[in-house]
Amino acid sequence: MFYFFLSLGLIVILFLLYNIVVYYFTRVPHIKSKDSRLEKVFANLDIKKTDNIYELGCGTAEFLFRAEKYQPAKLVGYELSPIICWYAQFKAIRKKSKAKIKGKDFFKVDLSDADVLYLFLVDKVVQSAWQKISLEAKPGTLVIVLNDKIHGVQPEKVFEFPGSGAKISFYRV
Repeated sequence: MFYFFLSLGLIVILFLLYNIVVYYFTRVPHIKSKDSRLEKVFANLDIKKTDNIYELGCGTAEFLFRAEKYQPAKLVGYELSPIICWYAQFKAIRKKSKAKIKGKDFFKVDLSDADVLYLFLVDKVVQSAWQKISLEAKPGTLVIVLNDKIHGVQPEKVFEFPGSGAKISFYRV
């Protein structure tokens, strides 16, 4: 029994160290989007079957898996953490999802065919992502930002969650 708990403790410590290393390189912690916030997003989102949906810094791809029930043309997530990316890919296989989870830096991929972009990142990365998106995405692309805002850009809609300080902002390119 002692070795079981020792092994479990080592796994927890290694996982924490892994997350610290990933944070050091990405400057973005892994935090799952809360279900209540995703429900609010989808209650205010009109997804068409022709839409291409991207989740930037997708983590475990909760947004993509929820979006799939609307049968969009394409679902793509980008995640830099290898373990979290692998887990999201495993979930996609288990759910028989058509979502493609890629272990790539979204700053190095083409986003020009996106119709919807979802970001739950930190402020500095959101601002850099907006610079890329505003240059690359087609006019009319919807950009959904959880918990941050795009500086100097007026959102179409903002939903706040009283007591938590959380908000969801909808922007158009």
